[in-house]
Amino acid sequence: MSGVFISRGMTIAGGLSMGPDGQLTLVLHARFDVCPTWCELAVRHLAEATARRTELMAVWTGTDEAQKAAAFEREFEASMQAIVSAAIAWDAFYAVVQTYVKLPPSLIQEWRDKRTARYKQVTEVVRRAFKLKPKGTAILRRNLKEIFRLRDLAVHPSGKIQVALPHPELKVGVEWRFAYFRIQNAEMVVNAATGMLWDLAHTGKPASADLTTYMSALRERLIPIFPGGHPSMPTPSAAP
Repeated sequence: MSGVFISRGMTIAGGLSMGPDGQLTLVLHARFDVCPTWCELAVRHLAEATARRTELMAVWTGTDEAQKAAAFEREFEASMQAIVSAAIAWDAFYAVVQTYVKLPPSLIQEWRDKRTARYKQVTEVVRRAFKLKPKGTAILRRNLKEIFRLRDLAVHPSGKIQVALPHPELKVGVEWRFAYFRIQNAEMVVNAATGMLWDLAHTGKPASADLTTYMSALRERLIPIFPGGHPSMPTPSAAP
């Protein structure tokens, strides 16, 4: 190997290693943080969902049912990908942050025994990692609960036949997926997920020096995604 290609988002650490012949060699270790990558994908899919909703509204008053069905599908696909990407961004963030938090073994065992919900585990780890106050913890838990609920609906949908749901904006009965995975919910989830990460990266109080270093790097990668600053963050409500 002639060298190491350093790409955007890689964290590099290294040290000297002595071989059998006594020759010193520089050994590099790299880590890539995928959290901001998934944030960028979520924002990209959200833009796609916005465009697809515009197309849906353009054909909605017409009489071509095939066009309406195709437009529904396109908004559904883009919205679902935006929501899933936002949830994965938090999965990736949690994977890194938990390495900086030492949880009591009794708590870990309790989570296993009670099969504690994912959003509750993530909330507790982030609370400890950033010394969140009760109000901030409550907001984080509420937001993550809705984000992961919609993610789970996308990844593990029920196979049961269900009654049609009223579409909140179009006032017509539709398949459940068109009611849940639409632009309004995608915008709510993406803005909440990325907004919380933005706030933690800019105003959070990491509990360790290593976590502070990581958050500084995360902040630098979030800025190009939101060059004008993050938009106002809505409070997710139960969809649809």
